Amino acid sequence: MTTQTIMFVVGEASADAHAAVLIRELRRQSPDVQLFGAGGPKMRDAGMELRLDLTEHAVVGLVEVLKSYRKFRRIFNDLLAEVARRRPGAVVLVDFPGFNLRLATAVKQRHPQTKVIYYISPQLWAWHGSRAKQIERDIDLMVTIFPFEKDWYARHAPKLRVEFVGHPMIDQLREATDLSGCHPERSEGSLSKTPEILRSAHNDKREDNLVLLLPGSREREVAKIWPILAKVVDEMPGNVEFVAAAVNEQTAAMMRHPRVRVEVGMAQAWMRRAALAITASGTATMECAFHGCPMIVVYKVAGLTYLVGRMVVTVNWLAMPNVIAGREIVPEFIQYDARPGRIAGAARQLLENSAKREAMQRDLAAVVGPLGGPGASDRAARVILDLLTAKSAKDTKSL
Repeated sequence: MTTQTIMFVVGEASADAHAAVLIRELRRQSPDVQLFGAGGPKMRDAGMELRLDLTEHAVVGLVEVLKSYRKFRRIFNDLLAEVARRRPGAVVLVDFPGFNLRLATAVKQRHPQTKVIYYISPQLWAWHGSRAKQIERDIDLMVTIFPFEKDWYARHAPKLRVEFVGHPMIDQLREATDLSGCHPERSEGSLSKTPEILRSAHNDKREDNLVLLLPGSREREVAKIWPILAKVVDEMPGNVEFVAAAVNEQTAAMMRHPRVRVEVGMAQAWMRRAALAITASGTATMECAFHGCPMIVVYKVAGLTYLVGRMVVTVNWLAMPNVIAGREIVPEFIQYDARPGRIAGAARQLLENSAKREAMQRDLAAVVGPLGGPGASDRAARVILDLLTAKSAKDTKSL
């Protein structure tokens, strides 16, 4: 049987973590599979040949992207050359839509026999529904982690194959907590169950006056949000303790405050202990939701980026728990509303009102419950390998 070769393209630190779990599952299910591409250090540690650490170049916002255009164009061309040289059976794109959707089109135009798979759907339902037809044309398989996305694609791109596999965060939560009896289930029925691991996480004992600060994973993001959070700390009573979680030493060096303890790579452990998190919008909001950590969401970008975003975004909230719930269950302070005094006031109210925090935890549990049981990465690996097996059989038959 022909050895399968898969190329990954991943551009965000959070996606690097999700892709790493998927890579381990691919290697477990198909030990001979060859994996290479652009991503981050976690994917390399999971066994992928890392040709480029693309997570080092991650930017957010229109202004920042325009400033980095030449660099990303060079990376884009290098990756296309890699596809031509290695001829992978499939290219797996993870999140990073501004870059990856363009790459999908180019791969399909130049190498139509290569299967293009998208893992973790772009949030088209929130900002750019017009791209659904492009995805229908250029993507062979869309692997989603939110159940409502499959219904959305059925309406907007009915010819696209879409598979809902559940959220990979549950697998990471299982590994972090090392609970017994939570091995990934191999049945489709596990998708509809509220995992026992989530109930355990939401029942953790928390430190009443401990606040976790999560200013983001990218340096430019931290540069915008950390000064706001530092001023929030100044507004808070002296008995409140603060810990900031950084993704690497570079962002940790940007988080300086005499009242704040800064740690690298420990965010999820602190989510299980903190009474409250003040977090940048993004993956961290869902991580907090899975860990049952009450939160306040803060976000700020360049002014032009925000104005353009307001014109295209079609949802009422930025935090994913609010989007899924269809209402505000966690407070949001976005752009001009991201004022330290207002954020500190909301934080004090939550710290002083345990009933309000418990109500938020119940709402968060209701959000994450339907997102599938353990085994999302196992299911994602299976549908990817099944597609490649079908392609190999078709190629062989045509000889």
